[in-house]
This record gives sequence, C-alpha cells and structure tokens, in this order.
Amino acid sequence: MSVRPKLVTVVVAVVLVLAGLVALPIHANSDLPFDWFRNLNSTAWGYTQVEDPSEYGSGGLVERFELRMGDCDKNEHVDDCKSNQERIELIELDRPADPLNGEVWYRWKMYFPDGYRNIYPAKTHHVRFVERDDKIVWSFEIGSTGVFWLGNYVSDEHTYYPLIDEDELLSQWHELSVHAKWGSDSGFFRVWVNNLQKVNYVGTTCRSCRLRLGYGIMRSGLDHYYKSNPGNDLPTQVIYYVGFERSTSGIEYPGYVPPQTTHTPTVSEQPKTLKPVLIIETTSKKTSGIDQLELDKGAAEVPNRDRD
Repeated sequence: MSVRPKLVTVVVAVVLVLAGLVALPIHANSDLPFDWFRNLNSTAWGYTQVEDPSEYGSGGLVERFELRMGDCDKNEHVDDCKSNQERIELIELDRPADPLNGEVWYRWKMYFPDGYRNIYPAKTHHVRFVERDDKIVWSFEIGSTGVFWLGNYVSDEHTYYPLIDEDELLSQWHELSVHAKWGSDSGFFRVWVNNLQKVNYVGTTCRSCRLRLGYGIMRSGLDHYYKSNPGNDLPTQVIYYVGFERSTSGIEYPGYVPPQTTHTPTVSEQPKTLKPVLIIETTSKKTSGIDQLELDKGAAEVPNRDRD
C-alpha cells in the first residue's frame, strides 16, 4: 500500500471515531497487538461496548455486535449490497507487507445470546482470516445444522470441522484458541474450544499469506435465504466478544509446549580431568637403617643439579 492511500484510510478512521460512529475496540493484553478498523458499517447500533450479558458476568465491558436486515455498504473494492452480503465487523487496518510464514497464536471469547437465529442456507461468518479482495481462507461460522464450525477455504474443496453443537452454543461464553503455522506450501491450523482440541489440520494454510483477521457478524449468500424463505425478513443477529489477542510465543495458551533446551554445563559442572602424578623411582639400593617411607617422600623431589 502506498503512503497516500494509507494516510487517507487513517484519516477516515480518525474522522469516524470523532464523529461517534466508531468506538475503539477493547484491547486485550497481547504481545502482538491488533490495529482494528470498522469495516463497511457505520450504523449506531452495529458496534457498542456494554456490560457482560451473561448470568455470571465479570462486571467488565464486552463488545456487542448487532446486524439488522439491510445493513450493507460498499467501498472501492467491495459492494455488499450487490453481492447479497451484510456485515458489522472489525478488521485489521492493513494487510501485512510480506507474507506470513511463521507460527502465530490467537485467542478470544465469544457469547451467542439466547434468541440468536441461524439463517441457513445463507452463511453467517463470525471470525475470518481473509486475503486480497476479501477472499476467505479460514472462517469460524454457523453451519447448515446450526452447529458452530470452522470452514477451510484454502483450496477449492472446502472442508468443515464441527466445534460447538447447537444445543451447547447459546447463553454461555466460549473460549477459542488457534495455533497456526502460516505457509503456502506447508503448515498447520489447530483449534481449541474451551481448552479441548477440536482441529489438528496439517497442510497448506494460505495462498498469498498476506492475511488480515476480522471478527463480528458477516453474512453472505442472502439470496439463498430469501429463495428458501419467501416473504420472510432476515432476523437481527447479536453476538458478544471479549479479549481478542495474539502471540508469537503461545505461552499460557492451550496446547503450548515449552521448547526443548540443551543444557550447557557451567565451569563448575565441567568434568574434572585428573592430572598425571609424576612418580620417580630410585635406582639406588635400599640403605639399611632408613625407613622405606622416607625414601618414598624424598623420591617426589627432583634433584637440582645446578646446586652440585
């Protein structure tokens, strides 16, 4: 991205914040912080920060996303209204300049309130890893049966991994963790839900690997919903998030394994090498009246011939 378009994007973000249309996201304690931007939605109800809605809430603020029928917008690259899409999401401001090629850990919590409705055969994406032109690579979404699953869109053959059953999804917080090794040739994508590993994918994890992460509510294929439900309106959907973070170390994340270290002995731990003992054997005969022990003591001293 050139300096001028990037500057324009930053200025627009600042203007929206000052106008009260964008609330700054709640930042988690992350060693690799995000720079979020509100994407293709400027409604007053779309993004707010509220008290924890759960029965055993922590008392802190959480992020609330709300998407209503008709909440579509467009920019120079994407026209959601023409593409049968609607969204309210926060997405990383910039795509990385270089492809990702290492290991990264991600973690967040999400809460589906009672009354959340599935809109199958349309899709509802909640956490997305996307490449250029909003191309989805990995998506945490609601599946056809109401199950919350992970969609693998890296190749043309899409694969889905069930994560949370429909009867366990609503009215409770769920913690999700991802350990990804990004690579266009090889890598892995592992997922834990509430500290239980659900996915252990090994293979290509991205194409260009210049990935951005977005979260909130993004629904696509709305024309399929209207065809299957003629005369019915799309339901309003609400979801809550808290604690989005990522790390390059993964310490204290589910599945973290401390690296194996090679111990280098200190000086005091180095094995001791015994010095050879010089033994001088005398060739003189044993003198009567002189104890052999005294001869042995004298044998350790080398005569100084310079004194003779």
